[in-house]
Amino acid sequence: MSSLIAEANLSPHDTYVLARALVGLDWHDLPCSPLTRLILSHVDISVPDDLAALRRLLGPEGLRVILSVDPETPLPEDYRQRSSDVNTVPDLPESARLTPEQQEQAAGVGRWLDDYVAWASTAANETPLRFHEGAGLWLGALAIGRRLYVHTPWRQRVFPNLYIMSVAVSTYYRKSAGLNLAHDLARAAMPHMILPQPGSPEAFMSMLGGVLPPNFEDIPARDRERLVKGNRYAAQRGILRDELSALFKSFGRDYMSGMKELLMQLYDCPDYLDSNTNNRGLVVIRDAALSILGAATPAELSVALSHNDWHNGTLARFVLLTPEPDYAERIAARDTTMPQDLVRLLRQLHETLPAPPEPQAIDDRQSALEPWSLVATELWEPLNAYERALRDMTAPTSSLDDRLRTVYGRLHVQALKVAIILAALDWIELGERKPNKPIVRAAHWYRARQIVETWRASAHRLLHDLGESEEARLEMRILKLLASHANGLSVRDIYRALRSPRKPVLEALKALEQDGQVEQHYARSGQHGPKAECYRLVGLEGP
Repeated sequence: MSSLIAEANLSPHDTYVLARALVGLDWHDLPCSPLTRLILSHVDISVPDDLAALRRLLGPEGLRVILSVDPETPLPEDYRQRSSDVNTVPDLPESARLTPEQQEQAAGVGRWLDDYVAWASTAANETPLRFHEGAGLWLGALAIGRRLYVHTPWRQRVFPNLYIMSVAVSTYYRKSAGLNLAHDLARAAMPHMILPQPGSPEAFMSMLGGVLPPNFEDIPARDRERLVKGNRYAAQRGILRDELSALFKSFGRDYMSGMKELLMQLYDCPDYLDSNTNNRGLVVIRDAALSILGAATPAELSVALSHNDWHNGTLARFVLLTPEPDYAERIAARDTTMPQDLVRLLRQLHETLPAPPEPQAIDDRQSALEPWSLVATELWEPLNAYERALRDMTAPTSSLDDRLRTVYGRLHVQALKVAIILAALDWIELGERKPNKPIVRAAHWYRARQIVETWRASAHRLLHDLGESEEARLEMRILKLLASHANGLSVRDIYRALRSPRKPVLEALKALEQDGQVEQHYARSGQHGPKAECYRLVGLEGP
């Protein structure tokens, strides 16, 4: 492998990234070739053995070139220009854009969310603002549960539950710090609304069905009280998980069979779900409105996701957050004490909305505690304009990446969910002046639209980041395969050995050839067979 890197023609940008890595400077946010990113992602410079391995990998000539670069100098100008063009997001047509007047109206709603982001942005000053904003909306969704909805003209009841996933490289963006703030506020305002971490689908269904754990009597009294109170909201609670990629990765294991399908069903807030389990008998889930908040890294997520997750609606149900393009850390607050107004208003919203029926409630009592249907007549014209614009972007003739079509198809519904949350939070802040029920006004839609448009751009950035990771893994697999075949292999042999479709293998081979890491040649199959297109590592010819 050492000859592989020594013979490779490193670009100026790769040498710049490697130069920073070798002296311990941050390199994670600098675009580089997939091979360089993959190598550095598996090396810890602070570990002497890893550093020695990297130096061997680079070879004397590679080290000489890299060490001649000043890692403290600014990023090369042409590199900045190229990276800025990577994530092109299609513009909305004029008919679907917000006017200055509508933007001004949007600025006048969502005060609780603004206050939460203002506090969180200094309490966790290195966490991207988009992550804090998503966490604040998740808290609002958690407080509401399934007790508010909007009945749409297309005959769908939309509840405000959200699945939110923040995706960024580890350490630098402090994703966990942002999650911890949301967790602490949820525990302060409504601790019974947080679900234990899901285990098997069978155990998860039992929790959502309000079945108390087998060791309930052995649990401390305070926790028993919390579980009993939470059972009233059994399937309306929320999950907060630091590494959501591990959950996606577990979907392929036998004991987690059915979990992905269950999460997809729960997002759509079914009135009734049941399952006849081997160990627990019939488990019934009623009035579901699950909300999820979690984090992942692009590298781990790219390994955990399957190609179908983009197309079958799994990822379309998640808000896919990446750091804002103009990310900058803020000045840390000296006092990070949680503002009690944030806790009080969130708790008040949770306790003011109609409580779900007791698990033992009979049907006639249950009907008196139906969730509130909200007035939202001001929304339909701008919502339809937005939906039509997104639909046009997903037309078969459009250039939109196929993996984003399902994401685009749900953005107008996600914006409606956000508008409901904003309306509910504004309603509770009015105190005694509030009407009987929240009203979802046009201003709430305009603010929700602004937020969801950042989500649309974020999905494009994530797709690019994951694409780089997928390409890097495939290129590394090809290099490892060819390293053990000095005479090279045919294209057919390569994609069959890797169990990969032909097209991405061909694209990866062409990229590696342009990088000077592999070379093309033709070899005959047998004595009389036709010549086949083959590839081998540069400088690794066989005898």
